[in-house]
Amino acid sequence: MSYRIQLASKDDQPTIDFLLTHCGMVAPVFDAPSFWYVAVDPSDAIHGVIGAEFGVRDWLLRSALVCEPFRGQGLGRALTEAVLHAALVHRIDAVYCFSTDAQEYWAHIGFVPVPVDQLVRCLPQVPQVLQFADLGWLPTEVAFRYGIQS
Repeated sequence: MSYRIQLASKDDQPTIDFLLTHCGMVAPVFDAPSFWYVAVDPSDAIHGVIGAEFGVRDWLLRSALVCEPFRGQGLGRALTEAVLHAALVHRIDAVYCFSTDAQEYWAHIGFVPVPVDQLVRCLPQVPQVLQFADLGWLPTEVAFRYGIQS
């Protein structure tokens, strides 16, 4: 089956929210400065999602998810590459992410582990950092960084 990666619309927000919460991920704050990409099939069904929240010079990649039956087809990689390409176009310094379950995946793509404090210093006001701080999750998180600009 063929898929396309596209920017999510406001109409996609309920589906994104459902997919993330159904898979045990923290629901996003859609009114924050961010954008979302979705992987859709020819019938426009969403099978994967990824978001980016904006800091001043860095972005936080968040909520990378491909639905279980559609994994292993390159959708996660395509979604991630869409965000990294957008970061390059917008001259962002780095893209960060949290990951406790997919550390090998992020390392394989080229993300490097960094202290959580570094991520928080670079992106103190983005919604996911604030959510994780409120939930008390920051001490147990693992942070990664992908350098965009040299």
